Amino acid sequence: MNYLYYNDTQSFLNDYENIDFAGLLSRNYRELYSSDPGVFLYNSWKGSIGYLHKIINDLDKKGIVLEYIIPAGGERADAILIGKSEKPSLIVIEMKGWRHMENTESDYFVRADGKREVNPVYQVLNYEGKIKYGVENADRFFTDSLVILYNMDEHKMQHEKIYFRNNEKCLVDKLRKNLDPGFDERTASLFINGRYIQNKNLFDAVRSYYNDIKDGAMNALASKGYGLYSEQLEPYEGIIDDLQNGISRNYVIHGGPGSGKTLMAINLLLRSETMEKQSVLAYRNNRMVESLRKMLDGLNPGLSTMIKYYSTGRPGNPGIADDGFTVKYNIAIFDEAQRMTVRNIQNAGNVADISVFFYDDSQILGRREQGMAENFRKYLDNPVEIELKGMYRNGNEYGQFVNDLLGGQPSHPDMTYEFKYFNDIGKMIDELRKMVGRNRKSALVASFTEAKGDLKNSDSMDNLRVGYPLSSGFDLYKNTSIRIRWLMNPKKDYAPFWVGGESNKLDRCASVYGAQGFEADYTGVIWGRDLVWRGGKWVLGDNCEDFEIKKSFYSGKNGNRDSYNTAISLLINRYRILLTRGIHGTYIFCEDGETGKYLHSLIEQTN
Repeated sequence: MNYLYYNDTQSFLNDYENIDFAGLLSRNYRELYSSDPGVFLYNSWKGSIGYLHKIINDLDKKGIVLEYIIPAGGERADAILIGKSEKPSLIVIEMKGWRHMENTESDYFVRADGKREVNPVYQVLNYEGKIKYGVENADRFFTDSLVILYNMDEHKMQHEKIYFRNNEKCLVDKLRKNLDPGFDERTASLFINGRYIQNKNLFDAVRSYYNDIKDGAMNALASKGYGLYSEQLEPYEGIIDDLQNGISRNYVIHGGPGSGKTLMAINLLLRSETMEKQSVLAYRNNRMVESLRKMLDGLNPGLSTMIKYYSTGRPGNPGIADDGFTVKYNIAIFDEAQRMTVRNIQNAGNVADISVFFYDDSQILGRREQGMAENFRKYLDNPVEIELKGMYRNGNEYGQFVNDLLGGQPSHPDMTYEFKYFNDIGKMIDELRKMVGRNRKSALVASFTEAKGDLKNSDSMDNLRVGYPLSSGFDLYKNTSIRIRWLMNPKKDYAPFWVGGESNKLDRCASVYGAQGFEADYTGVIWGRDLVWRGGKWVLGDNCEDFEIKKSFYSGKNGNRDSYNTAISLLINRYRILLTRGIHGTYIFCEDGETGKYLHSLIEQTN
């Protein structure tokens, strides 16, 4: 459990009066994060919980949640009070022990006790929005939020959500109005046990909130559950400020799968375009380029011209980070920058006044891809390095589980993410169809085995990934009627599949190259015979059709240790991508029997 929950006000009061409560929170913190919270946080808890204790003394029985981790991003709300007025109610509370606070030029930051801090009103709006739209059953509750500045008396920085220490009576009246007269423990448990949900995938979110994103209306986005977290907001605001003030700089931003890199990149692109700056968002991934172009043109014709390739491999038509590209931008944003070569990095650092690189070196797919921290540091001029720690798409517990699984040391976390294994691919597809029937977007993704694909002939046997006969000779599906073909044409297939909803037909599947950067509510992963579990470790299996690692795969199986290690490393990166495409759930069917038994037993223990 990542928080403290009391379903009885008196139990909280008794604990507070009889134990070192800040010490209790410190122990919980150490268990959760495997690090010490430090003296500053310990003292902060002493002050904030002390003031909360005074407030709660004046309330009847209520539910109290302390240090609630906001879904997906990892930030913690100081307290949530649960009660019932006309309907069940949640009040999200952010408490600050600052002694002085003043405005800055940004609406989203303040200067507090001499330091630049996220505006607590934006912060609590963001928490409120993430809970409203990101927690199962939260729609059953009236939800509100407030900020308590418990070491400050009221001054000019007033806001309807801010309460100062001399506003104690007004604060209690506000809480009573929304939380009295009662508390329904059974209804409260719906929130307490609610799973993380994400109501919109990336493309749907951009379509819905396009105007807010381009206007930089962060408060509006926060109230809808799509505001940037503080670790995203800091670099976003810094980049926009540099752009406004004509400052040249390189930013290098690292984040794991689903940490919000692409959403942040699109925020920067649309905001800079509104500022009438020469702006570009660049990829090497042709599937992502075509899908983004289609989506943006649907919003505003002509926006698609802002989406470019950073590398094309064609000297006569270079990408913006290739040799020979001559246009200079105000801002160039490079997503999936781990796929860059050293030469791309050097060129990209000079193609714009501000160059922003989003990367995840755990998603490197080939030996020629060199977008990693040491190369950005070496080939860019004094880059600003930023780490996005959150794993927003599927939650931190599942993300850590995937890393542990592929690292050969699986964990068994207590997680709400829906993770299932199927011995029968037909049953997995049936379960995904049920999700489609519940208006959940579903998609099939598969390891690059059994069939290499044939772009020139759509009817080729090489395009059949699941079925019989397969070009590899694998006969697992001989006695089934299931036939699933590869997505092949980047310009025609991928936008309808990922953006237009054709993935719900469940008759085609994407390889890692067609899945990287995309997401669905539920994904079915077809785990192939390339990476298999033998003797307590991951080893190379019997088949691989991935052109980037095929040579290393077969050389490694023939005894070349360097090639072997390269193939294993690249395959693990591929499976990390495939296993993290699902927002709400991931289903697995494995084509290797022994690996399947291992995964099945592991998933049963986890669930």
